[in-house]
Amino acid sequence: MEKNQQQQQQQATGEGPVGIAPCEHCGQPSHKRCSRCKAFSVCRQACMVAVWPKHQPDCDSVVNARKQINRRTLDVYDKYGVKEPPGRGSTMDVDKKLDFFLEMLKVHDLSSPENKDLTQSEKMLMNCCFNNTYRHAAGTFTASEFDTLKALMHAHQVGVSNQPPK
Repeated sequence: MEKNQQQQQQQATGEGPVGIAPCEHCGQPSHKRCSRCKAFSVCRQACMVAVWPKHQPDCDSVVNARKQINRRTLDVYDKYGVKEPPGRGSTMDVDKKLDFFLEMLKVHDLSSPENKDLTQSEKMLMNCCFNNTYRHAAGTFTASEFDTLKALMHAHQVGVSNQPPK
């Protein structure tokens, strides 16, 4: 397996180096994360066992939020007939691409009514998804097309909670 693929697989399982953080149980520096939610640092299995009763409700919340986000994301993919977001070289019509990204940003928008009652951990996950979608869109469109997307976002009040106050 290629080294980069191996690192990605390790990170996806919570075993890879994703940044050093203190273990939630003993405080030792650790690069390991909870294999379910990826949001909780532990240095070894014994520490995870010790803190699991305290961590489980938050972990369940993040896992459930991820499932809901994935379902909503796949619904948008199905609607536009894609298996992944279109990239810069995509043959998808520009207007359809704009609609796709606008809808994806709406799905992950913290200011939308569907997302207002999320827990803090769910909001953090949703914000990460919004930012990743926005960055992908920025790399997909030309400058003028991206300006069009930003105008559409403004017109539909998408990303209002993600923008710095004026």
